[in-house]
Amino acid sequence: MQAPAIQPKPAWQPFLLPGLAFAGGLAVAAVAATLLRAPLAPATAGEAPPSLVQIEAAIAPALDAARRAEEQASRAEAQAVRAEAAAQRLEGSLAQRGPQGDRFLAAALLLQSSVATARPWLREYQTMADLAPAGALPRPVAEVLMSHAARGLPSEAELRERFSALMPQLVARAPQPGGFFDQGLGLLRGGFAAIGLTAPPPPSDQEVAIGAVAQQLRRGNLAGAVADASALDASLQPLLAGWLAQARARIAVEQAVQETLLRALSSTATTGRPS
Repeated sequence: MQAPAIQPKPAWQPFLLPGLAFAGGLAVAAVAATLLRAPLAPATAGEAPPSLVQIEAAIAPALDAARRAEEQASRAEAQAVRAEAAAQRLEGSLAQRGPQGDRFLAAALLLQSSVATARPWLREYQTMADLAPAGALPRPVAEVLMSHAARGLPSEAELRERFSALMPQLVARAPQPGGFFDQGLGLLRGGFAAIGLTAPPPPSDQEVAIGAVAQQLRRGNLAGAVADASALDASLQPLLAGWLAQARARIAVEQAVQETLLRALSSTATTGRPS
C-alpha cells in the first residue's frame, strides 16, 4: 500500500495571521484619520470639538473587529498545524508498514491453509519468516512452526480416523466395574445379546468417556477431544500416547499460526489508524 501524498503547505499560510492583523490596524487608522480630518461645522453656541472619549468610542467597533479577526486567524492557523501534523504521522506510519506488512499477512494466510492439510509446509513457513517485520514472529512461535514444518502433521480428519481405529482396543482394555463375578456376568450377558437372546449390557463409565472423545472429534473440537482422552483411565494411556502427541502438536501449530495472524492484523490496524 502506497502512502498518500501530503499536500505541501500553501505559501501564503505563514503570512495569514500578520496580514489580518495589519489589515485590522489599517482599518483602525483609517477610521481615526477620518474622524480627525473631518471638517468641523461652524462652531455655534454650545458646540465643542470632538473629545478623546468620543473618538475612542467611535473607533472601538473597528478595534473589536480587528481583535476578532486576529483570534479567528490564530485558531485557523492552529487547526492547520494540527492537520498537517496528523497527515505527517499517517504518512510516516504507512511508510513504515509499507507493502512488506501486507505481504507478510498474505504469507501467514497461505501458511494457515497449508497447515490445515497433512503435507509439509516448510516452504510456506520460510517465505513467511523472510517477510516478517521486526517483532511479528516471536521466537517461541517460530520454534513451534519450524519443528513440524518439514514433516507436517496429521489433519483433523486423519486424527479422527485414527481414533476410530483405536476405539475397539480401548473398549476391550477399559476397566470394568465390580468384581470378577460381575465382569463374568457382563461377558455372559454380552454373549447372549450378540445372538439376540437378551438386551446388551449398559456401557461402563470408561466406554461412555471413549464415546465422548469420538463425539468431540466429530464436532471438530480437537482440543476438547484431547482433554477428554487425557482424562481416560491410566491403563488406556499407553494406547493413546502416540495419538495424543500428534493431536497436541497440531493444536500447538494451529495456535501458533493464529497468534501470528493476530499480530499481523493488529499491526495493520494500528499503523493504518491516524493518531
